[in-house]
Amino acid sequence: MTQKVSTRILRATLPVTEFARKFRSERSVQELCGECPNYGRRWGCPPLSEAEQRCVADYEQIELWVVQIFPSSSDSPISEAYAMINAQREVLEPQMLAREAEVGGRAALFTGMCLHCPGQACERVHGKPCRHSDLVRPSLEALGFDLGRVVKEVFDIEMLWGHDGRVPAYLTIVGGVFL
Repeated sequence: MTQKVSTRILRATLPVTEFARKFRSERSVQELCGECPNYGRRWGCPPLSEAEQRCVADYEQIELWVVQIFPSSSDSPISEAYAMINAQREVLEPQMLAREAEVGGRAALFTGMCLHCPGQACERVHGKPCRHSDLVRPSLEALGFDLGRVVKEVFDIEMLWGHDGRVPAYLTIVGGVFL
């Protein structure tokens, strides 16, 4: 069971050209993604098609959504981090997809594994199309954006990481809708 948390949601809108110029480094981010065991094994993960990589240029602005998740216990084991993050994603992803539909944009969702095929292997490992292509979106990291820099420079928030097997004071997830 996931512990109780409190959250803070922040939003900012930036021109896509500025956002890409300041925060996109496809090469360095792709190198980091290449170290992940999910690389090439999930539809929301790199490598992405050329069309997915270029989609950013089709939009004028990005509406960034940052969610800080504050655990109720300061002594939470790191093993609870994904449950806390995924619980927030289950609430926010539908909101972002609704915003995408409302403005005719394209969402780039939060980090982590896809939530739409729990307990099942992604069809990508079998060379098949996504079962939920209407829901799955690449993360901003998969598109080459450095989210540590984004949250620091746009929202003045430091990304925190767990230490000694414990969740940090807060967890941070970032997504966006290209407008």
